[in-house]
Amino acid sequence: MSLQDFQNNSSPVGEFFAGQTVLLTGGSGFLGKLFIEKLVKCGVREILLLLRTKKGVSPEERIKVLLKKEVIFVNYATQPELYLSRIKVIEGDISKPGLAISNDDLEYIYSHTNIILHSAADVRFDESLHESVLTNVRGTEHLLRVALKCPLLKVFVHVSTAFSQCVYEHVEERFYPPSVDPFELIRAIEQDTRMEEFEVMAKKIIEPWPNTYAFTKSLAEDVVHQYKDKLPIAVVRPSIVTSTYKDPITGWTDNFYGFNGVVVGAGTGVLRIFHIYDEYKANIIPADIVINATLVAARYAADHPLEENVFNCTTDENYTTWGAVRADCMSQKSLVAAKKSLWIPTYNTTRYQLVADFLAIFYHLLPALLFDLVLRLRGQKAQVLRLYRKVHRFSDVLRFFTIKQFTFGTERMRTVLDQMAIIDRHLFPCDMRSVVWSEFIINQVRGCREYLLHEPWEMNEEALRINRRRTVIHRCMLTVIYLGFGMLALRLLAAAGIPDLRFYLGCTEFAT
Repeated sequence: MSLQDFQNNSSPVGEFFAGQTVLLTGGSGFLGKLFIEKLVKCGVREILLLLRTKKGVSPEERIKVLLKKEVIFVNYATQPELYLSRIKVIEGDISKPGLAISNDDLEYIYSHTNIILHSAADVRFDESLHESVLTNVRGTEHLLRVALKCPLLKVFVHVSTAFSQCVYEHVEERFYPPSVDPFELIRAIEQDTRMEEFEVMAKKIIEPWPNTYAFTKSLAEDVVHQYKDKLPIAVVRPSIVTSTYKDPITGWTDNFYGFNGVVVGAGTGVLRIFHIYDEYKANIIPADIVINATLVAARYAADHPLEENVFNCTTDENYTTWGAVRADCMSQKSLVAAKKSLWIPTYNTTRYQLVADFLAIFYHLLPALLFDLVLRLRGQKAQVLRLYRKVHRFSDVLRFFTIKQFTFGTERMRTVLDQMAIIDRHLFPCDMRSVVWSEFIINQVRGCREYLLHEPWEMNEEALRINRRRTVIHRCMLTVIYLGFGMLALRLLAAAGIPDLRFYLGCTEFAT
């Protein structure tokens, strides 16, 4: 939706945000950037952007670089002041005590904030429990303390994940009791200096959750729940967030996390075998659906503060399967190619882990050794085997979510969607029933190529030519390999005293 669409049309959700001051965490992240773009279009008075100094670069410089670099800030090139006049950087760190915000900035936040959007999180599945708790749990609790001192606050929105409760096969739109007391865990981490011993126990502490991310997000939800009687709150739980569907541009993403990594890995010939149940529901969701649903849910929660405002933002009302996703992705292999590819796309799946592990030897390990040998002969650094170690760690992390069937209740989210005004459905499209999956997957493949591999469409024809040459080489190599296996099988049969096919052919001729 364009800026003109918002300026020319008045809508209930747009009016809720217009002229408001929004405190946004995670503004430099994937969802955070999309929030900034949408809030600017809504005509907010100010975005208080919580950012930390990173690699010696100040928060102010970081946001300037971000606005110039990212194509989703679609009006920045022609109207930079549209963004710069609305963004006020607040230096802070969600993982530090008290968020590391100065007293002057805190006072400004207290006196001006109307809406808090908390989308910051440590999303690494393999992060230590210590760091994950400090960012995802304690950071959320400290932000809630800030919210208590904001007299103008209309709503506090916590962006969680649908897999915060992944220990259940069916997840309702409600708060769940935590497995441990989040406040006791925070105190234990803050007081215990023996972090190495603590991390040894971490796996036992988080069971049965598969990783520290999902576990700490479940604890963060409980922290939010404990503030429910003090603040107007909302929790939005998206499933696996992937690239945009249409808003503000098609197929945009900025990271290799989750499903994006699978798409890029398969498209570049790196990921060639994956353990997955093809018939299971693919719990992926376009990022712009999540952004719009969050903003719509925020307005609803502000108007209904006494309800249990937990919203599952998932695909249950209109889903596709992992098998259908694979077919849609592979339909593009003769139409879209990338120069930054290891080999041709040959993405295979199996529901059996032993089969996946066995085939990985031939699809991943042996080709990696061959590629590294070629690199060494050229005097270059061997790096393909190291790449595959990362691929296998990535696959191990995702396996929990690709071989289990999850369902999510979406009744409350559906209530919100059904109550939306017609103009809001245009300006804030977030109904999953409108998504055409084949169109989305095709655009995601092209988006990953453009925005992650940084290859403009003009390079596609050259990449396709390279891909066609590799396809010929690939088929020739397979022919040689299969002939070799065939001859080896005949020799083994002969060595075992078993007649080979020529014997049976001769018998056939004789009988004829």
